Amino acid sequence: MPDLVTEIDTIKNRENEPTIQIETPVTTEASSTVSFSEDSPLPAWYTNVYPHYDIRNGSLDESVFAANLSEVAMGIGQEVYSNPTMFFEKTYITAGLRDIANRVVRALNGEETDNRVISLQTGFGGGKTHTLISLYHITKTGKSLLSSAYTQHILDSKVAPQFENAQVAVFTNNTTDVSQGRTTDDGITIYTLWGELAYQLGGLEGYNLIKKNDIERISPAANLFRPILEKSAPALILIDELADYCNKASAVMIGKGSLSDQTIGFMQTLTEVVSSVPRCVLIATLPASATEVASSAIGQQILTALENRIVRVGTSIKPVEDEEIFEVVRRRLFDNIGNPQVIELVLNRYKNTYHNRRSDLPNQADRMEYINKMRKSYPFHPELIDMFRLKWGQDSRFQRTRGVLRLLASIVKDLWTRRGSLTGTQALIHTSDVNLSNLPTLTGTITSLMGSQWETVIHADVIGTSSNAYKIDNEDPNNNIGKYNLTQGIATTILMASLGNLQNKGLTIEELKLCILKPSAFNHSEVNSALNKLEQVAHYLYSTNVGSRSYWFQSKPNINILVNQAKAEISQADISGEIINRLNAQTRNVSKIKVLVNPANDIPEQKSLTLVILGPEYATQPGSINTKTKKQVEQIAQNKGYSSRIYRNTILYLACSEIGLGMLHSKLLEYLACAKIQAEYSGQIEPEQKKDILERKAEYDKQANALLIAAYNIVCKYSVSEGIEKIEIKDFAQDFNTQLSSNLFNNIKEEEWLLEKSIGLGTLRSSGLYPTIEQPIQVNDLYEAFLRFDDKPMICGVETVSKSIQRYCENGDFNVACGEQGNYNHIYHHESVPFLDVTDPQYWLVDKSINNQPKSEESSTDEQSSAWNSPTGEKSEHTAPSQPVDELRKFKSIKVSGKVPVERWTDLFSSFVVPLKNNGLEIEISFKAKTTSLNPLDESAQIYKVVKESAMQLGLNLEEE
Repeated sequence: MPDLVTEIDTIKNRENEPTIQIETPVTTEASSTVSFSEDSPLPAWYTNVYPHYDIRNGSLDESVFAANLSEVAMGIGQEVYSNPTMFFEKTYITAGLRDIANRVVRALNGEETDNRVISLQTGFGGGKTHTLISLYHITKTGKSLLSSAYTQHILDSKVAPQFENAQVAVFTNNTTDVSQGRTTDDGITIYTLWGELAYQLGGLEGYNLIKKNDIERISPAANLFRPILEKSAPALILIDELADYCNKASAVMIGKGSLSDQTIGFMQTLTEVVSSVPRCVLIATLPASATEVASSAIGQQILTALENRIVRVGTSIKPVEDEEIFEVVRRRLFDNIGNPQVIELVLNRYKNTYHNRRSDLPNQADRMEYINKMRKSYPFHPELIDMFRLKWGQDSRFQRTRGVLRLLASIVKDLWTRRGSLTGTQALIHTSDVNLSNLPTLTGTITSLMGSQWETVIHADVIGTSSNAYKIDNEDPNNNIGKYNLTQGIATTILMASLGNLQNKGLTIEELKLCILKPSAFNHSEVNSALNKLEQVAHYLYSTNVGSRSYWFQSKPNINILVNQAKAEISQADISGEIINRLNAQTRNVSKIKVLVNPANDIPEQKSLTLVILGPEYATQPGSINTKTKKQVEQIAQNKGYSSRIYRNTILYLACSEIGLGMLHSKLLEYLACAKIQAEYSGQIEPEQKKDILERKAEYDKQANALLIAAYNIVCKYSVSEGIEKIEIKDFAQDFNTQLSSNLFNNIKEEEWLLEKSIGLGTLRSSGLYPTIEQPIQVNDLYEAFLRFDDKPMICGVETVSKSIQRYCENGDFNVACGEQGNYNHIYHHESVPFLDVTDPQYWLVDKSINNQPKSEESSTDEQSSAWNSPTGEKSEHTAPSQPVDELRKFKSIKVSGKVPVERWTDLFSSFVVPLKNNGLEIEISFKAKTTSLNPLDESAQIYKVVKESAMQLGLNLEEE
């Protein structure tokens, strides 16, 4: 009673609900117009149509869709089938049902009809049993049929029952046990089809006429059975699932044959008798194929025999045409079909969406026929119904009507329950709206038809927090893919389309979009994006490029699982090694700059421009060089092993960014996994999988090369005064060679780190390398200064110095002298210097006022002077004045001592060691180092061991304090 009260209140509330106001004109069948804004959200289906009460309140018993003729005949069936009024209220009268009902009523009235033996032969779920129940109620109701509002439209206007209550005999697969028979209320046991028909039509009297035949299970002759029909007319005989009964009866041996043989023989007799007795009708159902006959090996033989005996003398009718399934579904699941204006509004918006996206959808989506199909299927999108009807219906075990109703009812029930939390456009029910997590009926049907292994498929790729589709949707819940759970909708749709035969399973991208695209929702390109992501990670998703690219699931793992296993076996060292290998291979032909990839710390002296590419372990941020990378750069810049580096202005450093390395790492992991599978599993995978691996490997290889270039985009330069300076390269070439030779080169030139073609006069002056009258500059010293001292720009090589000197000499900015300082063999003025070698100590830059002049012979002593350009550009000058020899001061020796900052210790070589190397130079040294928190000095410290060993080898004293 409470449920009834709730239902009455619900109906009252629905009657008082306001009508929907719409703005754009849409013509309806009633010629009324409504208006609707194109930008307004569409009304949800659950605000326009209402599911039946048992669906809405969650009390739906799915067994209600399993029609049982035998139970109806015995009066024990479910009320929805046993109660004629309720039954016809929920039944959509198809053209086939109307045709057969008119035939039966006219025949029972005694009118001559084309044929009174009718076979219903359709696939499983084709509406056969429902049709038999309809005919049962029509026949039992008789003249009172027309008094019901639900049945008045079944018969033609000129057809009406002339009988009160005709006799109806019902026989199904489960009416009588083939071995033990059935015991009636009268205490008799019936063993056969003919025994049942005789008893139900003629009672005990009729049964006694063929009792011996029933007990002995021998088919009666026509002359024995005809009197039974003649006396019981008008009579309707309904035989359902006879093929399955015969299959079981084949196990009961009768003489040299079987009960099945006797039953098939009786059917021929029965059809002949029915045809000869007025006001008698026989209707029998047959399966469409032998695969539906209880999986029996003799199924085809039984079906063929029955077809020859029933169809040969009768006529065949199809109860439900393909397009009528939509109306059958709507009538069975919903109280009403909703407001026609709302339906037209929804269809209009879908029509516009499909027209605008027609190039991305199947051709039929932009045709009026498809919109009409959508009208019939509302509130379902027709692709959802067709998914079950056409794809799943190919399996003979799937009930195409009953099965579709069960699944759609469970979907509607779930969506209705969750309607308050549903987001986005809900104008129609799409395949992507199906939440398999809440639908055990649907997942159970999948595993029943396809096998229990499909449970793994469903949970690995489609539903649940561990599924690949769920993970993709939750990468960014704020974008449309995450907001609409688009990947899960795509995976669900493809899964549902994966049932069926090989020729018809799966979906093309166009068919997939037709299934899930909605007006005013996500963009169609986001379907491509989500599908591409799913294809990369799904374990059971397959695709083919034969014809249009199509997608489907299989229970056999795809190559992704093998790839994931291979990825788990690849170490960080493997990836780092691959990066180094690629760097070596792709920088081998770089000519503009010398490249050293991931060298050891003891890099030899470099007298040409050198780029050190650091290993991936030195990845850093472009904005701030991390400590590890900084230490490595400083170590290489200042030292060559355990000795100090002299040529400090020749080395640049290229490091990768942490973000770039992460992306490169991910792609190389995929590449190495494919390479591993190709090497180790080539003989164990299918040809299609082998092709897939090759294609993936090639694509990952290409992408990794591009990411390698993008990752190594931080150029560093070290100097004592500035520390580490850096440039972030933001332009990327197609290959690493071009990246280094062009983009990197251009960046360091623009930042004035590098002088490629010439050295400016201003640079020479500021560096103390421009000649004056008092101080000539040795060309080799100039060249060495740009290689040694990191306060200067770098140069590309000797050509940069040589071309600069030649140009300035030709321009007359200074002259070039050849010979010993002060005693030149030739001075070049306003001319080029032939065979200029900047490394030859014979060449000097001199002031432009100094040119070739003859020397005075009176001078017995050459002018003595020396000048050496210090690292800071200052000059040290000792020029002997013009005075008699006997007045020159002579020194027996000189000694230089004092403290020198650590960062200037290399200046000692250029200022003292090199100039005095031919003067019996003796060097006394004293190093004093203190222990610090960062570098403690104790016997176990590596630095202490190195210093102690070096002192011993050089014969130096080591004092410890």
